[in-house]
Order: sequence, then C-alpha cells, then structure tokens
Amino acid sequence: MPFLLIGLADGCTCKATPRAAAIDASRPPPSIASAVTASDGPTSDPVFSAPIAAVQIGDLDVIAGLVAAEGVVRVIGFREGHVSWKADAPGKVAWAPDAEIKLSPAGDGVALVSRGLNAKSERTLLLLGPHGEPRSEPLDIGAAFCATGDGLAWVDPRPVGPVRVRSRSWSQTEASEVVTVAADRRPALVCGDHEVFVLGDGDDDLTLTTFVPGESTAKPPIVAIRDADFHGDDEREHYTYSMGDDLGILRVGDSGSISMREVPRGGALTLWRKLKHSLSEDDDVVAVDGDAAATLVVYTHETDDACPGVGSTADSVRVLRVDRVTGEESKLDLARPDCEISPGPFWIAAAPGAPVVAWVERSAKVSPLAAPIRGLATRILRADGVRPRRIDIQADALADGGCNDRGCFAAALVRDPGTDGMRPAAIAAIAYP
Repeated sequence: MPFLLIGLADGCTCKATPRAAAIDASRPPPSIASAVTASDGPTSDPVFSAPIAAVQIGDLDVIAGLVAAEGVVRVIGFREGHVSWKADAPGKVAWAPDAEIKLSPAGDGVALVSRGLNAKSERTLLLLGPHGEPRSEPLDIGAAFCATGDGLAWVDPRPVGPVRVRSRSWSQTEASEVVTVAADRRPALVCGDHEVFVLGDGDDDLTLTTFVPGESTAKPPIVAIRDADFHGDDEREHYTYSMGDDLGILRVGDSGSISMREVPRGGALTLWRKLKHSLSEDDDVVAVDGDAAATLVVYTHETDDACPGVGSTADSVRVLRVDRVTGEESKLDLARPDCEISPGPFWIAAAPGAPVVAWVERSAKVSPLAAPIRGLATRILRADGVRPRRIDIQADALADGGCNDRGCFAAALVRDPGTDGMRPAAIAAIAYP
C-alpha cells in the first residue's frame, strides 16, 4: 500500500503474520528457486504501450495502459481469467517519456490517476464504477492522492500559497477543503483503512494531522518528527506507512541510526524506539511497510568488488524485521549481488498468510532487441524461513496490482522475442508469489 511506494504516498494495510526466521535465503534449493513463466494468466490484445498500471478490486484484476494508436488510456477488468469489461478514459492523450498511470481502489470501483499524457503536466483523477463506467469528470489533482474505505483525498494543484488538501466521501458528489499545509512545507498523504494522514515536511520537523473523508474538519496538527530531539544526528531520510489506521514513522539519521515510532488511531504518539541495527553509507532503503505483527525495512547494499573486471557494482537485498510488540530485530538476506541484474523497484505485498518482498529484475546490460525486464523476484517471509520465487518475464514495463484474499497479482507489458519494443504489446496479468 502501499505502498509505501516511496514517492506518491499510498497506505498499505497488511495482515498479521508470524515472525520469519533469520536464515540465509540467497541459495535456495533448486526446487524452490526454479523459475516459472508469465504465460499462464489472462492477457490483453497487443495494443498497449507504457505506462501501465494494475490493481485488485474484489474479484477483479484491473489493468490499464496507453493505446497510442488510438490516443486513449484503456482500462480492462479481468474476472476469473476472462475480460469482464473494457473502458477508455475520456479525452485524447499521447505518449511522453515521463508519463505515469496509477490505479487505486475507490469503493466498489477504480480510481485512475494519470500524469504527462496530455498537454497538462498535472495529475488527472478519474473515477470508474465496478464495470468501468465513468463516475466523475476528470479532475486535476496535485502531487499526492490516496483512497480509504470511506472516500478520497488529494492535494489541490494550486501553484502558489498554502497547499490545500481536498476530500470527498464515496457518497458525496462535491469535494471540500479539509486541511491547509503551509507553503514552506512539502505535503504528503498516507491512507489507512479509514484515516487520511496529512504530512507537512519542513526544514526542521514534520507535522501531522488526520481526518476521515466526508468530515469537514481535521484533528489539530502535531509534530511527528523534530530534528532537535536527535542531538545533532541530522536526518538522512524518513518514511511513513499505514497499518490499518495506525501510522508508522521510520527515521534514518546521517549516522545510519534507525528510529521508529507510531501514531495509534485515537491515541498519542509513542516514544521513539532506537533500533540496535543501523545502516551504512552503502545501504539504501527501498521499501518500508508494516502490519499488526511487524515492521519491515527493505534495503539494498552496494558491493564494489562483486563484479571483478567489469568496473561496475552490484546490490544485495536485505530486510530488517522489527516485532511491534517485543521490539525484537532480525535481519534476513534476500538476494546476493548479481552482476547481470539491476534490482528495483521494490514493494512489500500483503499476501495471504505471510508478507512478501518483491522487486523487478532488470538486465544490467542494455540491448535493443531484448526487453529491459527479465523477471519478477519474490521472497515469502514465512515463520519457518524465507521462500524464494522467481517469475520469468520479458517485458518493457511491470506494475504491482496488490493483494487480497485471492492472492497477489502484477501486470507486465510483454515484449515479443527479438523485437525492439517499438510496437504495441499485450499486458499479461501475473499471479504471484
């Protein structure tokens, strides 16, 4: 929930899971590490170009992508492996190198957010019903957007002055302004099951306020991070993520120290917990999320001598697990450095039974007649250890669609072997882990 996909803030609500054992998962048995292909799931007609997006809505797997030949963004709902409906977003669009599409649950429908596909640079929000029918006119929104079980929240795209956060419940047809963030702060939104968390990132602190879509007012703001509390250990970065309607906050200092705190729904900020583990200068946090049992911090470690004679570096992948009740910390090795693969982006999926760390495997060597994406790697964090999986994919784009009780799925823009990626392609829906 997301994610938290580090960037556009979206909450990811995960299920309680057992604690994973601290074992080395980098050399799994052949029966576990054997790859499967992405050809078994439902596939669209070969009409799409990047960008693409995916999301699960009840029993639907929904994908979206650019149909450049027709100048539209097309959305398709798959049910039980078959096309249930198709819908084209209103308005003509064209491909752009920095364009993006995002799908999110919106009640019993879908929220489609796009950027860079038309003459405007702003993000555009369109609500679709459970059969793809439009439920709203396209709406310009700002840099952040998220949805809860009760409604929507987004940043109003005003270029100057205070930042205004607007919201509407699923039963409302008009939006209202709920929160104002000072112009000298960078706004971000994180959505839980019901609560919207509005963050204001300043030079020396981070403010927080919350509301539920449909309410006209928000709770009074509080200071969630204050640099002065860390005695000269300036902030390297921080991350926020939702766990139901609790908010988690993780701060990394310049020294590599890791500190955590939570904001329980209806409760006060917990005290900072400084972890025993710390990060080095060569560690890069790539995903953070939590559930009722634990917080997971996924990071890569750059290894200079992993590729002798090549003159390049390679990244190992690790995860730090912190028990929310006991505070016990365990570090797991998920993948060793591979000179042939560049990993990322990463996400943490709330798969049924156990959380999953997943990432895209890109080829470290660029070839015009080979797709840049080679596979999807997953690591299931079970109580008895890490279970590695890998799905072979030759694709130009891949998007995570999230998880529900049926499992998880992703969408891949699959390239035909021996082609240069300049012609339309099909989008395949891929079940994982």
